[in-house]
Amino acid sequence: MDFEKYKKYLMNYWSPEYRDIYTTRELSAEGWTMLLEEVFSPLIEKELGMRYIGNRIWADDYCNHRRRVLSLFLQTTSSASIKWGWNFDFVPKVSGGKAVYARTDKSIFTHFFENCHYNHDDSIAFKSEMIFDRFHIDTADYEKSMQEKVDQHINAFYLTLPLIKTFYKETETYEQTIEMIDTLLTHSYYGLIQGNQLFLASLFLQQYIGVGEDNEKHLCELFNNERTRDSFLKKFSAIPKDYR
Repeated sequence: MDFEKYKKYLMNYWSPEYRDIYTTRELSAEGWTMLLEEVFSPLIEKELGMRYIGNRIWADDYCNHRRRVLSLFLQTTSSASIKWGWNFDFVPKVSGGKAVYARTDKSIFTHFFENCHYNHDDSIAFKSEMIFDRFHIDTADYEKSMQEKVDQHINAFYLTLPLIKTFYKETETYEQTIEMIDTLLTHSYYGLIQGNQLFLASLFLQQYIGVGEDNEKHLCELFNNERTRDSFLKKFSAIPKDYR
């Protein structure tokens, strides 16, 4: 890799009295995004067949109304791990108090996801090595330090990859996907970070494949705002009827 182009993105975060003493720097958000794209995109395409669509997101094309999505799960503004999940072309999200689809690369939304903190079999999968960051780039040995930063990202990806592959293998069908969502709904962790979105996705998917009782009734119960509720009901009635 050519690290010369990243030098202009290095930020000196030390207070004035230490700036000439310490040689470590941090990549700016723009520089880190560029590094993420350069490091992860070939790996993700090779191992998972997904392409970079911008804004730190990788996805494949729609097949049977859904596509796989990988993106960052931010620990802080400067460190992250990977999250993985699904985007559906008939499941809306809330935006401006109404239901909107997320069907384009620009508007893509992960309707439900998992990350390395907990996997769906209820075991703790989190390891500190699965986190990568934009800190501690030493200008005194710049090439070596940047290579170590790249290696950190690559190692985090390959440590996480088995979890990602297992997740997608176990959500190959819509029935499996609904079962996975139901499992995640039992997690207080996922209930906290994804809120009603998990339940919302489950209702739309159940309606699509023709299972579940009182799906529309449960959908109405999610929304107190009449305008929002009506907007989702309109999308609910437009769910494709091509499941087989």
